[in-house]
Amino acid sequence: MIIRKLVLGVFLLILMTGCKTSLRSNWRNFNAYYNTYYNAEKNYEAGLKKNLGQNRDYNPLQPIRIHLKPVNAGAQDFDKAIQKGADVLRRFDDTKWVDNAIALIGKSYYFRQEYFSADQKFKELLLTTENPVMQQEAIMWQGRVLLDMELYNEGVALLSEQLALLDGEWKRGIKAEVKALLAEHYVGLENWQVAANELVEALPDLPKKEYKERGYFLLGQINELLGNTEAAFEAYNNVQNHYVEYRIQYLAKRKKAEVARSLDRYDVANDILNDMVRDDKNLEYKAELDFELAQNEQQRKNFKKAEILYNDVLHNRLRKPAPEIAARSYNGLAEIYRFGYDDFGKAAAYYDSAAQKNVAADKLPDDFNASELAESFGNYARIKNQIALQDSLLKLGRLSPAAFDSALVEIRKKKIAELERLREKQERLQNQLVTVNQGQKDQDASAIGSNGFLNANNPVEQQNVRQQFFAIWGKRPLADNWRVRSMISVSAGEDRNGADDKEGGAKAGGTKLVTVEIDLSAIPFKPSEQDSVLRQISAYKYELGNLFFLSMDDPDSAAFYFHKAIEGPSRVDINTVSLYSLSELSSIQGEDEQAKNYALRLVENYPNTEYAHRVAEKFGLKLEETNDEDEIDPVQLYEQILEEDSTSAAQEASLLKQLAFNYSEHRIAPQALSEATQIYMKAGKTAPAYQKKFDAWVGLNQEWEQKQKIFNTEKDSSRKMLNDTTLTQEERAGFQSLVDSTLSQPDFIAAFPYRGADWDSARAVADTFLVLFPKAKLQPKITRIKTELKIPQEKKKIEPVEQPKPEIEAGTGNYLSCEEIDSKLEIRGGLESFMDSIQLPNDDAGIPEIVYVFKVNQRGVAEGHTLETEDVPENIQEAFEQAFEKTLSFEPILYEGQAVAVECPVSFPLGK
Repeated sequence: MIIRKLVLGVFLLILMTGCKTSLRSNWRNFNAYYNTYYNAEKNYEAGLKKNLGQNRDYNPLQPIRIHLKPVNAGAQDFDKAIQKGADVLRRFDDTKWVDNAIALIGKSYYFRQEYFSADQKFKELLLTTENPVMQQEAIMWQGRVLLDMELYNEGVALLSEQLALLDGEWKRGIKAEVKALLAEHYVGLENWQVAANELVEALPDLPKKEYKERGYFLLGQINELLGNTEAAFEAYNNVQNHYVEYRIQYLAKRKKAEVARSLDRYDVANDILNDMVRDDKNLEYKAELDFELAQNEQQRKNFKKAEILYNDVLHNRLRKPAPEIAARSYNGLAEIYRFGYDDFGKAAAYYDSAAQKNVAADKLPDDFNASELAESFGNYARIKNQIALQDSLLKLGRLSPAAFDSALVEIRKKKIAELERLREKQERLQNQLVTVNQGQKDQDASAIGSNGFLNANNPVEQQNVRQQFFAIWGKRPLADNWRVRSMISVSAGEDRNGADDKEGGAKAGGTKLVTVEIDLSAIPFKPSEQDSVLRQISAYKYELGNLFFLSMDDPDSAAFYFHKAIEGPSRVDINTVSLYSLSELSSIQGEDEQAKNYALRLVENYPNTEYAHRVAEKFGLKLEETNDEDEIDPVQLYEQILEEDSTSAAQEASLLKQLAFNYSEHRIAPQALSEATQIYMKAGKTAPAYQKKFDAWVGLNQEWEQKQKIFNTEKDSSRKMLNDTTLTQEERAGFQSLVDSTLSQPDFIAAFPYRGADWDSARAVADTFLVLFPKAKLQPKITRIKTELKIPQEKKKIEPVEQPKPEIEAGTGNYLSCEEIDSKLEIRGGLESFMDSIQLPNDDAGIPEIVYVFKVNQRGVAEGHTLETEDVPENIQEAFEQAFEKTLSFEPILYEGQAVAVECPVSFPLGK
């Protein structure tokens, strides 16, 4: 009986002890959740709602993101979540909510765009948690952090490795999200096929509907890039099955129409677009949809209908198109006139209009090169006009005297008639009563007196006056002698009686035209002058061939003009370079026999040229050089090249280069090569858009210098402020953040003005000069030119060189020494905040600081400490001991990618 009571008593004691422990643990979990973690979670959810609730602008020309990048919203809520999550780690480090708190802090850092801090927290969670689901979520969030930091290679390595390591253990939805992130990393690396494979596996199991919506859209974009057009159409079609955001649904339909067009399913594309036009929800997208319809008609070669639609887009006053749509519409009109109507002059004008639109490059297709084409087609129009002018002058010069006089009379009559029409038009406009916006003018009369003297500052009045001016004068240029035509001057007499001229002179407003004089100085009458004109025409035709070959990607037209250049009288340099170009063109097109025939002609007729040497080496031809050049004076040749007025800039520079190469030992050679560099630079400055680009370049550099000065001044001021001991922790953090910050450099590459064939030639010649003549007197000048023309380069990321790992000897037990691993302990919340929480005695102990050595585990929790400073009063020790128990915790220390336990000293200042 006694034994039975004893056993029962022991059993009851054990049971009561176990219950007490369980109740205490449950109470701490309950207290941790409702006192701290619950509020942290509420703050996080509030911040998340604000962050994800922001409107997003999707660019359909760039691969979109499934996991959207955080924006600047909800920062204060996330900050509160971080603080309360840290309270859980500090006060309830032995509860089940620790892992959740670490994850919450990491996600809050992520949405605050503090990616490094977020990455550290997710690594800490992965190392310390024993919950498999939490481990998988930590890996997934690490993948998101690396995606936003654009560390795509690291992201691929991490996610691929973890998918393999945990194969068979993954939760279905998390695994799908990880594979979707892996696909996004491959998109960043432009590895389209692997990205498509990963995305196809991930899409069916993605946990959120919006992920599937954006995921199928991204799959469509990837398949387009891969050329899998049918698969792209199917992917875009699948977007409608996961409706969350209307903008994505709208863009998916647009892309469906675009893909259908590329599949020659024009009726399908038209049906999709017309349905969208009829949908009231798409009213704001009317310009975009009309543009897509115009593209449809253009590709069907219905050029007239496409032209009407493009003009509707550009001139719709109610629905003004976005800049990128306007630029692409002008580009579409240019292509219609280029390929449909063969009107290169108007094509040049429309390309120029497209280039003038200020649009970011990522909002335009990769093949959009309106600026270059505007320059190329503008040069084409200019050269064609020059050829037409020279042809006309040549025809006039070859006429017989009688025929020439008759032609002159006809020209004079036509010019008089043209000028008379202009005068009559001006007179009609002057006689019209202009009442533009008169009602508006009367309506705003009450505002007179508040807009400056004579109402001059009234914007409505200014616009009225502007419209009246154009109503009278039209779009006349604001320049003197604006009606004067080249080669024509008009003598006028005053008809005081107002009567008509009996001899048929035209009368206009009391003034009659007496004579129209034509400048005959440019007409070539002599055979030598006519020969010079023919040579100039050949030079222009070579320029056209070169333009089609190098800038307009039209080898057939290039060959046509190169042939024209060598058919008539031409200079030697034009013949040699034209034959060489014809040989190269034939070789590119696979016509090897034809290419060799041109090479033979070049070697036989011009054996002493650089081009003859090139083709002889290429085709293995025998080259017989003559010694005529020995009798040539290089200085005279140099002067002849510079004095030749009919030579184009490119030809002149080419001749100077050839001179420098042929006579590299002569004193004139460096001067010739330097002059060639200058000629290319002058030619580059004549490009239509150069001055505008150069002004923008200078402005950008000046603005950057000013920003740097201001930024460095602010950093210096912040450094001085950090010496102020009265600053709060929050103020100190703000100044420290500015000191640690860097200034983002503007995009110098995009703004660089020295681009184009002429500038490339100038750079090449400058490089050649420095190689051939490194000790020439002109070397410093050419070096400065080379530096100025150097194209800015993108800064390459420098991969860190792997250093040998030091051999670390652990401290006492399993703790590593901070000194050995070159780390130090950081108190959560900061040292100053911790010192403010200590109730130190008022009496001065005469000790500036005290040092404790802490043993800290992987989570940053102190597991023991030792006082190193001697003769510390007991009341101060007690104050510190109490503070250690209440508030002290540390940030975990990572070594070789893992959180480690450490044994480290920490100094606490006692001085005020």
